[in-house]
Amino acid sequence: MDKSKGTKKRIYISIAAAAVMFVMLAVTTYSLILSLVSVEDNLFETAQVQLELNNGQTVFNGDDMNIEPGHSIVRDFTVENKSTVEVYYRLYLENVSGPLRDTLTFEIYDGSTLLFSGRADDMTRESPCVDSNPLAAGEVRTLTAVVKMSESASSEYQTASVSFDISADAVQARNNPDRLFG
Repeated sequence: MDKSKGTKKRIYISIAAAAVMFVMLAVTTYSLILSLVSVEDNLFETAQVQLELNNGQTVFNGDDMNIEPGHSIVRDFTVENKSTVEVYYRLYLENVSGPLRDTLTFEIYDGSTLLFSGRADDMTRESPCVDSNPLAAGEVRTLTAVVKMSESASSEYQTASVSFDISADAVQARNNPDRLFG
């Protein structure tokens, strides 16, 4: 009988110890979660970053690039923030080819504010057009692209062409004061 009482007592003590450990684990886990979530200015927020350039339509097509010395082609286009947060964006040219690349100047405006001015080879991913004003979630901004041909361009460019892709990237604005793109 003494053995059976001793065995029962050990079982009860083991169950009680397991229950106490379970309660301690639950309290510790709850405290840890509460401290991570409720510390001011230490909140972590996930977000979806997505940008749409000109509703997926081309800004310039081959038919509208008939340009002569001293003239410009002007096109409005949109940048839409389809993200869940405010973002910074950058615009740049890719796949630039053709002899006109040396005589054309590209300018990007937000209203009357000049965001970028340079040749096609200057507007790269490493040296992009970056707006210092972030786009709010859901905001659509209309920009203006002006492509100018140098007045001093010679007749050698008369039948010349240029092709390029306008590309855009976005990065979350929060906690990114230097507008660093990954």
